[in-house]
Amino acid sequence: MIALCVTTRNVTEAMRHQSILADRLVPMRFDSKSTPALVVAGLLTATLIGLSGCGSEADSSAEPESTPAATVDVVEQGFDSLDELSDYVAQSFDGVEVRLESETNPDFNEETEPERLHVEFASDENAAKDKEATAIIVQAASDAAFDYDILMVTGVVSAGEWSYLYDRSTVEDLSAEGQIVVADIWDSAVQSFDTIHR
Repeated sequence: MIALCVTTRNVTEAMRHQSILADRLVPMRFDSKSTPALVVAGLLTATLIGLSGCGSEADSSAEPESTPAATVDVVEQGFDSLDELSDYVAQSFDGVEVRLESETNPDFNEETEPERLHVEFASDENAAKDKEATAIIVQAASDAAFDYDILMVTGVVSAGEWSYLYDRSTVEDLSAEGQIVVADIWDSAVQSFDTIHR
């Protein structure tokens, strides 16, 4: 059934024609003087139903939001440098920053501290999407050809940031089967700092 959208001009024209029809009905001596008013009321009701139907049809045509993936495939690409890894991650996310702790922290002690690979991106605070983002970054880090001990995935939000840490052996274990389960990615972290999603 096709819904008919009625414009204000259509309503005005219909009411004008109804008024003419009402004038013609008077000499026919209808017993009820309210008959023209009832007809007009019925016409307006039908018009409003038609208009609301058009609105519903427009709303139903809107596309639903995309659903985050259940798994992330591990792509054996290989990244020889931070720039290559950064470029890869930046294809999927905004505000990406990739760095090594030893290169940005002047107080870093390589003899006593683990080398951290920091990967930051702009988070929208949606837990499902942020888990998927974490899984994508973990799979990318599994292909890094340079050395690091800890992967630290950080989402930057307006109220601060959240982080999940994975040692290199955990990164390798998560990516060993060729797919990473998104729902389990945060539970697999060796350490976390997250008050945004909890």
